[in-house]
Amino acid sequence: IDEKWFYRSRLNQKFYLCNDEPDPHRCTKHKSHIDKVMFLCAVARPRFDAAGNCTFDGKLGVWAFVEEVAAKKKSKNRGRGTLETKVLPKVNMQVNRQYLINHVLPAIKAKWPEEDRHQTIWIQQDNA
Repeated sequence: IDEKWFYRSRLNQKFYLCNDEPDPHRCTKHKSHIDKVMFLCAVARPRFDAAGNCTFDGKLGVWAFVEEVAAKKKSKNRGRGTLETKVLPKVNMQVNRQYLINHVLPAIKAKWPEEDRHQTIWIQQDNA
């Protein structure tokens, strides 16, 4: 692999980059105030036909617990009313239920294999 070593001295961080890859760009107020984002991932058991070919890979989707909010004030980077992606402050039972109803269940309906639609679908939540 043809890589170059990129050293960013201002933040004292090191990155591996390929020759055609642009330098990393981070927009945070301070390097120690990087938001943590939770994700909801839905997977299932993959399905194979009699010949061993994969008919359903089991990947349903990944969703971040974020919301788009209009900016209250203008700044040098954006105008007032511009949509910003913000991290949800809490992921509680109500938020988790809304994500299951609005994201996971439609993904199951859209991507589930036809031959297994008559069977019961069990949703198992780990670390919920």
